[in-house]
Amino acid sequence: MALNAVADNGEAIGRGRLIGRMAGTLKIDAEVVEAAPAELTAAGLLEETPGGTSRVGFTPAGRHRHHANRAGIADITARLYAGLPAEDLAVAGRVLTEVTARANAVLAGS
Repeated sequence: MALNAVADNGEAIGRGRLIGRMAGTLKIDAEVVEAAPAELTAAGLLEETPGGTSRVGFTPAGRHRHHANRAGIADITARLYAGLPAEDLAVAGRVLTEVTARANAVLAGS
């Protein structure tokens, strides 16, 4: 998830924004994900970006890992959805969108 957030933000993101995005998406406290940037940096997937702000970006290994993850997910997704009628996929998409909206509303009220 952290690698996707970095990629979605142009391959570099502020630490605070990364933590906020992960916590918001996962619906958990920011403290739970605060270690993620440091762990990914230690693993050689992210690095501090040049400049005075607290930003992290991909290393070449991180970029490669992200692309490999995305390719693997795309392959699995294509196989899972293969042969399903387009109208069934459209209905499923609408239902999942509504269920997600309801879940977000319930969790926001907790």
